[in-house]
Amino acid sequence: MSVKQDFAPPTRVVTVPKVRPRLRTRVTIALVALNLLTLLAFIIVVSLFVLRPYLRQQIRSRHQDAVALAALSLDTDAVAQLVAAEPGPSATLDSVIAQLRVARDRISGARFAYLMRQGADGKIYFVADAEEVPEDASPPGSVYDDPGPLLAQSIGALASAAVEEDFYEDQWGVWLSGYAPLRAADGTLVAVLGVDLEATDVRRQELAFVQVGAIAMLVAAPLTVFVGLALGRRLTAHLGTLVSAVERVRAGDLNYETPIPEEEEAAQLATAFNEMTRRLRETVSGLEERVTARTSDLERQAAYLRATGEVSRVAASILDLDDLLTQVATLISDQFGFYHAGVFLLDDTREWAVLRAASSAGGQRMVARGHRLGVGAQGIVGYVTQTGRPRIALDVGDDMVWFDNPDLPETHSEMALPLIVGEQVIGALDVQSQETDAFKNEDINTLRILADQISIAIANALVFSQRQQAVQELQRAHITDARRSWTGFMAQLGLRGYRYTPRTLEALGHGAGAVPSGIEGVESELTHPRVAEDNTLLLPLTFSGLELGVLQIRRPATRPWVEEEITFASRTAQELAQALESARLYQDSQRQAAREQLTGEITARMRETLDVETMLRTVLREVGDVLGLAEAEVRFSSTSEITASTGEEVAA
Repeated sequence: MSVKQDFAPPTRVVTVPKVRPRLRTRVTIALVALNLLTLLAFIIVVSLFVLRPYLRQQIRSRHQDAVALAALSLDTDAVAQLVAAEPGPSATLDSVIAQLRVARDRISGARFAYLMRQGADGKIYFVADAEEVPEDASPPGSVYDDPGPLLAQSIGALASAAVEEDFYEDQWGVWLSGYAPLRAADGTLVAVLGVDLEATDVRRQELAFVQVGAIAMLVAAPLTVFVGLALGRRLTAHLGTLVSAVERVRAGDLNYETPIPEEEEAAQLATAFNEMTRRLRETVSGLEERVTARTSDLERQAAYLRATGEVSRVAASILDLDDLLTQVATLISDQFGFYHAGVFLLDDTREWAVLRAASSAGGQRMVARGHRLGVGAQGIVGYVTQTGRPRIALDVGDDMVWFDNPDLPETHSEMALPLIVGEQVIGALDVQSQETDAFKNEDINTLRILADQISIAIANALVFSQRQQAVQELQRAHITDARRSWTGFMAQLGLRGYRYTPRTLEALGHGAGAVPSGIEGVESELTHPRVAEDNTLLLPLTFSGLELGVLQIRRPATRPWVEEEITFASRTAQELAQALESARLYQDSQRQAAREQLTGEITARMRETLDVETMLRTVLREVGDVLGLAEAEVRFSSTSEITASTGEEVAA
């Protein structure tokens, strides 16, 4: 059975009094709150005045590195072509824009990526823009009217990647921009890459970093206060030493090594750092040595090629063999700086290599006494002329093929190259140096080109010499034949010349057999016009090197000869000589035709009969009449003589 509520006894309410904390507790809580507020204020102050600039610097540093990497990913040659070409759509522009977009997308927070160049007028022009929206894209060739302070001051002298010191505002918004130069292989500035970060994105990163840092610091405050101080101090000392060491190495002091502390972990870190610097020193030293050696090799090859071109040019312009060899030896020694250069040529027997020219004093003494080396005998030249292969003696004291030459005592290294025309060795080019290891295997290829050029020049000189000799022999034969013909012609003509005066024209020396033996009062060889003491102009009558006579023109001494008159008279004398030669040739051809005609007539009359006696009478009669002979006779050999003669011919 339930009891009604109205009849239940009343409940007693017990009131608990409020207990206030003790004053020490309140003071403790207040002090804790004050410390927390102080810590929060410290966090805010540090965030605004320390962390924020530090974060801003970190963002700038990361953006600078990102822009530098993005510049390395671009095709500098394509950008150079784009800068050199007229602004406008092209496949190169599309390729560069695609590369810009890829580079921009790899950079966190990047909004714009573009290429710029500085024009001759000092203005900044866009080269390419990675923006996809046509309205926001800057066309190639347009002027960048509102560049950042850093870009406006140093676009033409930008040596490495850089970022604006602070945000700046332009017509597109507020940005933090970074720039990186694009340089060609020779160091020429081609263009500048620009990448813009939006200010809101950067500030959002800063705020987020500050918030996270504040929360982390609030959460870790007790641990930082009670534990971090001791551990931080202990670690900071070693890290500070390591940071100082890194700063010194970054400044270029690769020989610095950090001290090794007693703690194991710090000692391992210091040891690893010292090992890294040691390897870095070795790497840098090796790179410098290789770069120096490669640069020296390139300079050496370039000098060799220039010298080879100079020697080849001179060799191709000289046709006299002795002059050619002397000039080549001297030029090779001067251009290449060799102690001695000599040219050997094989003799007709191909058993000896004869020294024909040399640049050194000792080599010239060897040329004077006819120095020669046996082909295939001891010596580098003998080896080269036998095998047709070049050879180098880097240290002549260690080379078994080399032999000591008292005329060249300062030789320490030697190289000989074969002189080859077609497939035949004609000699050797011998070069010697006062330095040990003066030649390298790469020098053979360069100097082999020179040896081939010299071989061709020598072959041309030999051919020219042979042709000149043949021409001279033909000229001598022609002059001899012409002199013989003129002697006979003058003997048949029977006179020595003609003399003209205003009153008479008379022949000189009429009579059979009168052959000219010189001109009275004139030297036997007159090579050029000359005026005698009595104002007589003497003009030689020459044709093809043959002196036919002299044309003498005399007039009163009161009228001296002038240059124009002498020139006119000389031309007249030349024409007269040619006309006389033509007349002689014509008469010779006439006589030859007459003789051939008589020979034909005699032959025809001989063939009119088959009777031997009649044939002989006809021949003797015709020959006697034609030649005006006093007597003509035909004798037959006896049968025994004919048989003996025939037998001797057969036996022979």
